[in-house]
Amino acid sequence: MARILARDVGLAYPRGRGGVVTALEGLTLDVADNEFVALVGPSGCGKSTFLYIVAGFLRATRGGVLVDDRAVAGPGPDRGMLFQHYALFPWRTVLGNVVYGL
Repeated sequence: MARILARDVGLAYPRGRGGVVTALEGLTLDVADNEFVALVGPSGCGKSTFLYIVAGFLRATRGGVLVDDRAVAGPGPDRGMLFQHYALFPWRTVLGNVVYGL
């Protein structure tokens, strides 16, 4: 059983006046239980976009992702993500940042 199963995943953003920006296209991936995987590629190739889809922060416009045989429909307690940029409010204390979401 694959822990993460991605099939033909794609994401396209609308861009003014009917244009489209394709951020990710045709990604297929199986990640087995206890398997270590690294996503490697040049800047702008869709690595972070795919991770945001797996985390449930973005919804694929094509294909789908299953985590533990359940379709990813949004963020969940079974997945975590570390952001590549700071995701804190600099004007809040550590405690203030932690309790903000509560």
